[in-house]
Amino acid sequence: MAGPRAVQSVGPWAAAVAASWLAVAAACAVLAVLDPEPDLRHPAVTISARYSVWAWFAACGVMLVLWPGEWRELGPRVRFARLLWTLGLAMHVVHVLFAFGLAHRWSHAAAVEHVAAAGGFGWTIAVNYLFAAVWLADVLWWWANPAGHATRPRRVGRAVHGFLAFVVFNAAVVFGPPGWRVVDAALFGVLAVLWWRRTR
Repeated sequence: MAGPRAVQSVGPWAAAVAASWLAVAAACAVLAVLDPEPDLRHPAVTISARYSVWAWFAACGVMLVLWPGEWRELGPRVRFARLLWTLGLAMHVVHVLFAFGLAHRWSHAAAVEHVAAAGGFGWTIAVNYLFAAVWLADVLWWWANPAGHATRPRRVGRAVHGFLAFVVFNAAVVFGPPGWRVVDAALFGVLAVLWWRRTR
């Protein structure tokens, strides 16, 4: 079933998203050069984190409105979702690099201390590493074997997306900046509605 024409013609949207990624990454690099002082709330750290979260939300939203046949055919909307998914991961990597370099001065001990102060347990930094690893594995799978990714067991997809959603929810809503918690909670609400409609 064909969707709205604006959603079906994703070529310009894909170009705009790719251009926005380059602009944000470049802006973060410039901000880091202009102000290299260590700061947990450095603009390069917070902006890259915000873009990564928004790309995650956008990719999940597109994936939830795809029809099963589109996945198998690797249609234009599927490729657009894959682009969003990939750029979200790429910006997450940029965010981690800026966080370690600007906020923690490449000190793993400082990063563990920050996580402990924010959530109570320093060892939970391993969850951050696992988050990046799972997202990276899913992106690589989607690019290397789109057909296999599209036909994987449903429980695998639920495990991947459930874990990533759990981490994003905690990072953005539970421990996120107060000013963005309501927005991110609302976006999770939108995803929940889309998921509910899909399961019907």
